[in-house]
Amino acid sequence: MEKVETKLHLPALKKPSGSLVVKKDDKPIKTFNIASVQKQGALGNVLKGDSIKQKMQKEQQAHKGLDMVLMGDLTGSMSAYHAILKRKFTEICTTLFQLIPNLRIGIIFYLDHGSGDPYITKVQPLTVNVEQLQSFILGTPDGYGGDEDEAVEDALHDALEMNWSEINTHSVVLFGDARPHEVSECPYQHDYFKITESLFKKQVTINTVYCSAGCDYRRQSTLYEVEIGNFSRRVSRLGNPEFFSWIANVTGGIAIGVEQIDDIVDIIKGMAAKDAGKIEELEKEELKITLRPIPALVHIKEQAKLIEHKKKLLGYK
Repeated sequence: MEKVETKLHLPALKKPSGSLVVKKDDKPIKTFNIASVQKQGALGNVLKGDSIKQKMQKEQQAHKGLDMVLMGDLTGSMSAYHAILKRKFTEICTTLFQLIPNLRIGIIFYLDHGSGDPYITKVQPLTVNVEQLQSFILGTPDGYGGDEDEAVEDALHDALEMNWSEINTHSVVLFGDARPHEVSECPYQHDYFKITESLFKKQVTINTVYCSAGCDYRRQSTLYEVEIGNFSRRVSRLGNPEFFSWIANVTGGIAIGVEQIDDIVDIIKGMAAKDAGKIEELEKEELKITLRPIPALVHIKEQAKLIEHKKKLLGYK
């Protein structure tokens, strides 16, 4: 009679410790710790998640561009700068859009309150449409301004509401010759100190161009020195040049003055290129045209290195 071998598939036995005992045929018995297996699975999921996150970050970095907002005073004393922008803005855009990938430009012009001016602020949201930007510049009228202070605080408030990209670097280039109003003097109670702090928390860098005859552009950043991100001490009623120095320094930007009105064009290009990490490329391109270094660009490049060093020491990325 033929002998028949029967194998019984019994359920796995569990040790008191919680381990499983598995026996396969005549092979040695192996034990598996459930907690260990679960831990390894969880670790694998974490590593997988980190890998996906790293890929997403690399993808975002590859597509990271620059959101630059040009913020300017168009009261009577600044009309010559507006005239230059009207003439040179297409040139500025041609240079920057070729140099900086994924660039968007927005504009905020400001005047003053209650002075019979046609507006307090006018805003062009961030866009890649150069014709739209040019039309905005040409179509926005100059004003007069009332008291010495101007509606800078209103323009800064508009910057908070700008259509910033979550991915792009955020940059403001503020040009003017007068400080903002204090809270008690602003009809809308805008507090430029708190607004500036909020912009800094949104990772907006404010670069400033103080527009006054005979200004030494190299000294502007030294007029009110403060650590980047230090809002522990409130400022108020600063002098005009000191305000432009403070707001740039506290947000990690560059403060510069204008020796000649035409310098504004090179400064705007330089500030944008600096915040996009393209200052050296811009310097090379401009050198092909001018055949000599442009002092404002050289200064911006030097200041940018100092600021990056400060940011590293303070733990900012």
